[in-house]
Amino acid sequence: MKRKLLGMVLMALAIVTSCKNDNDDQDINIIRFNDGQFTLYRGYSHKYSYALETGATPFVINLLGEGVSYSTDAGKFTGTGSLVTGYFYSENIAEVKNGLYTIDIFSQKGKYTADSCKIYYNYDFAQDTGKIYTIKAGTFDVVNLGRLMSYKIDIQTADFIHFTGEFRGTVDPL
Repeated sequence: MKRKLLGMVLMALAIVTSCKNDNDDQDINIIRFNDGQFTLYRGYSHKYSYALETGATPFVINLLGEGVSYSTDAGKFTGTGSLVTGYFYSENIAEVKNGLYTIDIFSQKGKYTADSCKIYYNYDFAQDTGKIYTIKAGTFDVVNLGRLMSYKIDIQTADFIHFTGEFRGTVDPL
């Protein structure tokens, strides 16, 4: 009887562990693009202003890459690394609500749009040197996972440099 029960437990364990895909978590927090990739580790947000005439509330979202930190004393980014930043226009006055945010090239600031999006790559914030990519098209799929947020990124520049990936982590208020 014990042998049969042990066999059933081992079989169930084998089934459960074989169902997990080893690639499931490998791409989390890695942003890939034509010329390379970078890793994100943390996010910050702040409400930029009250609700606009469009009914949308603007929030500034900053997703920090390795090597970049935010100095609360100085009120600026420090270090050398990558940063994804932009204005997200939420229908909620308290937070960036779940949804698909589309890059708004006409800056109409409607609900579920984003604009002024940039990616700083290998950027030295003390020297103001490095590459800055201005985003002209694409989407951010935002999902609140409880304590964590997910930002699935599929965006590109005017000259077709395409950035894809997902940030999954904390997005703390500034």
